Amino acid sequence: MGFLMKKKNTIVEIRWEDAWVDTIDITIPEAKKLKPVTRTTVGWRISENDKGIVLATDYFNDDKKHINTPMYIPWGIILEYWEYEIDDTDNS
Repeated sequence: MGFLMKKKNTIVEIRWEDAWVDTIDITIPEAKKLKPVTRTTVGWRISENDKGIVLATDYFNDDKKHINTPMYIPWGIILEYWEYEIDDTDNS
């Protein structure tokens, strides 16, 4: 898809379709009506390639080698993508 962006310190918002599972008994006609769950996720863009994008909820100000709560989303399930560039200023 045409989502590849390269800016540093960017927060992205992604609307995407996710798989889901339930442990209930339903009829086949009901099952044929099932749809993916649509989600919106916001996070720091860490990396991306031709297969998808890696986000994180947090990065550590004093440790640039580690992030927290990584998430990988394949491009094929992304519906919409927005990016928000963040000022690099330290406001501490």
